[in-house]
Amino acid sequence: MKKYIYILIVVAAAFTSCDFLDKNPDLRATIDTQAKVRLLLVNAYSDANASALMEFSSDNIVDNNAPDATGHTKSLSALGTLYDEIFAWEPVKSTNMQDSPNYIWSNHYMAIAVCNQALQAIADLEKQGKDMTAEKAEALLSRAYHHFILACIFCQAYKTDAESEKDLGLVYMTAPETTVSPQYTRESVTATYKHIQQDLEQGLEYMSISSPDAYLNVPKYHFNYKAAHAFAARFYLYTRQWEKVIEHADLVLAGATTSEEIMQNLLFDNYNAHVTCTSISSESYAWTDANSPSNLLLMTSMSSTPYTNFPDYGRYQCAGDALNYSLLGAGPIWDSRGLVRSLSIWSAGSDQYGSFLAKNYYFFEYTDKVNGYGYVHAITRHLTTNETLLCRAEAEAMLEQNANALRDLRAWCLAYDINEEKSMKYTVKGGDTTFCDLTQARIDAFYHEGNKYAPVLHNTEMGFSIPANAKTLVWCCLHFRRIENIHDGWRWMDLKRYGIEISHIVGTNPADVLTWDDDRRAIQLPQTVLVAGMTPNPRKDAQVTESSSAVVAQDPTEQPSISMGNHITLTKAQIEE
Repeated sequence: MKKYIYILIVVAAAFTSCDFLDKNPDLRATIDTQAKVRLLLVNAYSDANASALMEFSSDNIVDNNAPDATGHTKSLSALGTLYDEIFAWEPVKSTNMQDSPNYIWSNHYMAIAVCNQALQAIADLEKQGKDMTAEKAEALLSRAYHHFILACIFCQAYKTDAESEKDLGLVYMTAPETTVSPQYTRESVTATYKHIQQDLEQGLEYMSISSPDAYLNVPKYHFNYKAAHAFAARFYLYTRQWEKVIEHADLVLAGATTSEEIMQNLLFDNYNAHVTCTSISSESYAWTDANSPSNLLLMTSMSSTPYTNFPDYGRYQCAGDALNYSLLGAGPIWDSRGLVRSLSIWSAGSDQYGSFLAKNYYFFEYTDKVNGYGYVHAITRHLTTNETLLCRAEAEAMLEQNANALRDLRAWCLAYDINEEKSMKYTVKGGDTTFCDLTQARIDAFYHEGNKYAPVLHNTEMGFSIPANAKTLVWCCLHFRRIENIHDGWRWMDLKRYGIEISHIVGTNPADVLTWDDDRRAIQLPQTVLVAGMTPNPRKDAQVTESSSAVVAQDPTEQPSISMGNHITLTKAQIEE
């Protein structure tokens, strides 16, 4: 789905170092009808792909140039210096282009500016007696969500109200800018999350009265009813309001009470993606299909990150331990590489470089077919029933509703055709009704201290406890979430909110450990924002400096071959439709 700019909105240079205006501008179009508000809200969604910044900061990516178990090193190239900086948890100074912190920051605040302009117009129309309830719901939810993503990236995870008052939050924008270069002060994380919750709950209240679903042509690219409640479930999970997680997840997953019903009616149709698709492109469409009941909120983005899957840019990929403890790893009811038999796992030339799922593929839009120029688009699955199910399972475990948590975890396994025989069988369309026997005993046997699938959790330091009889279930939820959210970036937030410590090895350097309380868990603000006077995230051993003007050149037209699993090799001509 393409987004078109219908309304010109001038965003002041508050978040950049370039004051290119010498007078107060007012070039905004007049938004004076319901139809114009709806057109405006088409642009209330960022086209920046925030998932890459979080994913490359997490333990889902390794440096392929680091020595392997035998001491061998490679000399692979990264797609750009941007990825060197992100992986090393350093401030990004090389580029402000797509996938950079600056691009994410500015585009998310642009989406927020659209929401604020829409809300101002809505208030004026309501004074005229126009019912704008549905439009108000969408604007508030989108404003909350884009602030939420920025908080996940540029702030520390929520701890407690008292502790998070000590951490830097965001500037929460609630009105259109009307002056040139206004000065802003960052609030605390606690204040930021309270603003998000207020917008979220107001949006949900309006959504209960009149949902935008009725006027949306393609609801999955907007905040529809189910997407709104899925966002609520995730937000309350991150703020540990467990009862509310279940309340809102229930609204998303309504009508299904058993593992089989949940799997059959609500979750991703893995059978269709794995068996009926004939190419990586068609499989990518299956993952991002707006008609899939699993997809709740989709967004298009300008992103080059999918090219990091190819060996030409293969330095940083899901390989080594990142791959061995996620897509190729074992689980409570499957053996090592068991998921390979139930998921299409693609490899960049050879799985020695890394592997990925087709949802992390790209769509190329040519602007000049003769010379091969164009734009790389990605479709990102922001909210899904699969992830909402795992939100609910975790909340149920924390409330010691272990039977319900087990039901949801079993449903997740069924959706990916995982069963106790460790072979691929299709419960719905394939005619085989083999039961996926995920039991508490098997979970307890698989997850234990010292197991890499059961990392040390610093939840006590983060200010909360885990019931003793629920800890293995929590580990299972985090493991399944790692697999479910692969490439989507949300693993980064799971690491942050449980204080899970990870390490990155850059080349032949010693491992750099990210401790549970490391300042670098809040990614540094864009350099342009810091130059404009915004307070930087604290760093113990680093000096924040002005960004370099150097930009890494990228050629999107050269694409190496990719292979599926370990046995099918496809060329560029074969994968393009």
